[in-house]
Amino acid sequence: MDMEKSNDKQLRRTRDGRMIAGVCSGAGRFLGVDPNIVRLALAVFCLFGGAGVAAYAIAWVLIPEEGASKSIAEDLFQKGKENPKVQEVVQDVTQKTKDTVNKARTSK
Repeated sequence: MDMEKSNDKQLRRTRDGRMIAGVCSGAGRFLGVDPNIVRLALAVFCLFGGAGVAAYAIAWVLIPEEGASKSIAEDLFQKGKENPKVQEVVQDVTQKTKDTVNKARTSK
């Protein structure tokens, strides 16, 4: 087995063979299995508790597309860091959370 090839393998959403966003075809390519097996496993998770839908949505946001340097989530975080209004809201929420935790600690 060539170790260089296995180290270069990256999980990416594919453009070819995709049904919706390329998550299953990308996972299939990464794992070295048929994408239909990944789709079947995801369908089973959807039937038992609906976890498959959540897993697919999370993978869609976190796994970058082929040819893209960043995932959707990374791009959103970067844009949020650059926006002063977002920074203000994050600081406000952080301060309110700290105040609530401190208030709960002192009331016990």
